[in-house]
Amino acid sequence: MWGKLRRAAPSPLRQLLYVEWVLLGIAVVMTLPSFALVAEAGIAWLELAMIALLGLAGLWRPRQRLHILIYTAVELSLLLLLAVGTTHVPSMMRILPLLSLVVVVRSCQRFKGWGQAAVVSVIFTFHWLVATLYSGASLHEDVLRQMTSPPDQARISVLQTNAMVVFALVLVFVSLLVNALLSVYQSQQELAAAHEQLRTYAAQVENQATLQERNRIAREIHDSLGHALTAQTILIENALLYLPAQADQTRSYLTSAKESAYQVLRDVSKSVSALRNSPLQGRSLTTALPLLVDDLCQSAGIGADCAVNLPETLPDDVTLALFRIVQEAMTNVVKHSQATSVQVKLDSQASRIELRVLDNGQGFDPSQNTSGFGLRGMRERAIALSGTCQIWSAPHAGCRISVSLPQPHASDQSLQP
Repeated sequence: MWGKLRRAAPSPLRQLLYVEWVLLGIAVVMTLPSFALVAEAGIAWLELAMIALLGLAGLWRPRQRLHILIYTAVELSLLLLLAVGTTHVPSMMRILPLLSLVVVVRSCQRFKGWGQAAVVSVIFTFHWLVATLYSGASLHEDVLRQMTSPPDQARISVLQTNAMVVFALVLVFVSLLVNALLSVYQSQQELAAAHEQLRTYAAQVENQATLQERNRIAREIHDSLGHALTAQTILIENALLYLPAQADQTRSYLTSAKESAYQVLRDVSKSVSALRNSPLQGRSLTTALPLLVDDLCQSAGIGADCAVNLPETLPDDVTLALFRIVQEAMTNVVKHSQATSVQVKLDSQASRIELRVLDNGQGFDPSQNTSGFGLRGMRERAIALSGTCQIWSAPHAGCRISVSLPQPHASDQSLQP
């Protein structure tokens, strides 16, 4: 479930990039009416190019501190050049706050605490100096028409002060909003990481509990059934010793019973050993899987093609799950498929582990085979590791089993913003 949420949820960094581009688009649109309505005013291609450069700069996300400082200094320099070079175009002066908001949004992603406060302070000081140096240049025509007389310096100062206070509040609001968004995303990532770690611990506990239960069952079989069969074998041997020589028929029955008891005792010993020991016996999948496939296919006269490409060491739970899935799939091929060839491919990719088992047997209808514990067990093992197990088959069309598991290291990397 959490894997699906992580894949479906878009990164807030990308969403913030879209917000930046929207602000830059609004800024560009705001400049067009002045160029269209004023005949002598040409299109300020240089200024528009600087706006475009500011937008493209959002595609680069510097990681090192020095690069971040240089990146921020370049952005502030672009704002300064736009302010100094476009004082003759009032509309360009009015879009500077929008461009400043873009820089503030980016600074929230790259700085913490005092770093963000420093960028906001620099931008606010920069706008205050621009408003002071170019007093009245950015007053909108609607504001001038509402005044009954030409504005004096005092009234202009009041308007500028009001505008700067509003702009300061907008800067603080945008900073808090972006920080809240990033904080929520970080909390979701931490929760997902804790869930992944909890899943790993739960798998380890489950494996340990399974091992303990297997050992308990092995002890019970050995101490009860094994001892009973041993005692039965001894009693039959004693009966054979005291049996009269002429009772040939009785001797035959007792001999068969003794052999049967010995066979059951050997089977019990083998079962106890299988319960206690790891199926891999300390071997890697690269070694164990070809041996398993060859052993099962040789006894059934099936041609086998097994290829394992696992350059990295996998966790024990993943290794055991893959081995058991292949073991169950190969057992089904030998018992039911009547196949003449089978292919087993296990490949490790960048973010997934892919397993394919393909045979050319008689196939079956998966919708009609819903009670098999083996197929259900394969799916449950894959789902327990946040993976998938898909089975394709049809009568006289063979069978293909596809298992996809996430790489353990890929799950950790996906938690990073």
